[in-house]
Amino acid sequence: MNKAILTAAFAAIAAGGCLQVKTESEIKPIHITMDVNLKVDRELDRAFADENQAKPRGDFAAVKEMLDRKAAGITSLGMLEARPGASDDDKILVAESNAKRMKRFKEVSESSGVALESVQKRKARKMREAIPVGSGVWWQDDDGSWKQK
Repeated sequence: MNKAILTAAFAAIAAGGCLQVKTESEIKPIHITMDVNLKVDRELDRAFADENQAKPRGDFAAVKEMLDRKAAGITSLGMLEARPGASDDDKILVAESNAKRMKRFKEVSESSGVALESVQKRKARKMREAIPVGSGVWWQDDDGSWKQK
């Protein structure tokens, strides 16, 4: 009888080792990136509300005029860069505008928790999209090459 119980116990242990447990889990998409991008876009729109290509206001009216004259271009980081032939006044305007832009970029970066360079690149893309086709405005691609729109 002890042999029978011992054999049954070994059989139960051996059978238990062959059991399989299958678990399934559902993978839900994460919308964090999109939410952060939307937040950054809203903050950039607020910070640069005066920079409207169709209705430029304040200092941006002079910047737009300079861009239209092709005396400056928009870098891949959303800054201005004087182009060959820019006057001393143009270079001063570029420097003043870039100081204001950097301050705005830093504010958006800090309030959104997004890296400064990412904020700048996002604004640069938005600026490129807003440039009217055929305007001849200079802009820098992400690879560093300069083009005209």
